[in-house]
Amino acid sequence: MLNDIAVFLPVDRPAGSLIDCAAAVAGLFEAHLDGIACAYQAINPVVGFEASAVVMAAQYDTGLEQAAAVLDQFEITTRRLDIPHDARSTFNVSYAATRTVTEMSRLYDLNIVAQPDSSKPSQTDFLSEAVLFGSGRPVLMIPYINRGTFRSDRVLICWDGKAPAARAVHNAAPFLRKAKAIDVVAINEPEDAGAASLSALIAHLARRDLPATAHRLTANSSNIHNAILSLAADNESDLIVMGGYGHSRLREFVLGGVTRGMFETLTVPTLFSH
Repeated sequence: MLNDIAVFLPVDRPAGSLIDCAAAVAGLFEAHLDGIACAYQAINPVVGFEASAVVMAAQYDTGLEQAAAVLDQFEITTRRLDIPHDARSTFNVSYAATRTVTEMSRLYDLNIVAQPDSSKPSQTDFLSEAVLFGSGRPVLMIPYINRGTFRSDRVLICWDGKAPAARAVHNAAPFLRKAKAIDVVAINEPEDAGAASLSALIAHLARRDLPATAHRLTANSSNIHNAILSLAADNESDLIVMGGYGHSRLREFVLGGVTRGMFETLTVPTLFSH
């Protein structure tokens, strides 16, 4: 069950849809919701110490104002829906702030983040990757094009028989139990898929009273994410469940090809597990 949820709120881009979706998820599970506003402070090594101090002070004041505004929006929504909640903010240079947020995220049953929008770069664009790789917890990413509230009546599971996909299915159990329909897709599954085949997963879900429909697709490796999103559109899926592949390296996040494709082109809320 999901009892304790966090939503990480960027302060330099609209957060209304993200707040609405997070509140809907918390309401669905009668969970406590923490809203955490994340502001990042840049360091400019080119300017002198005194000038840098002035710039940093101005950034701090601006960050505080932006965080207060987004947390006010969060408070209004959660109070209106009578959702138990707390609100807080973080403000630091990028590496320290990311470390703090990652440590926070390890405490929750579910972390909710916004999809980065490459057309409108944000200071917090790498936040979603940091939480995915560093939290050890499932991450629900909300597309930046999302305008409605969250629902999970129809869930699409992406299955390849590997450990991240297995973890994702396990972490998605609360959503699966509430779903009215479940689809499972395997892309380019070999004939000798072994004990963790698509058919085996379908049988596994059935033993848990979770009947699911199997879909087998083929796609070029560079087009797998598009095949997933196309099937989600055809089936009117409300939620995608999949493993998050990649690793972190020296403060850099390296996403696997399909995961990166989903991060860049997401159209449906997606639950990632790493």
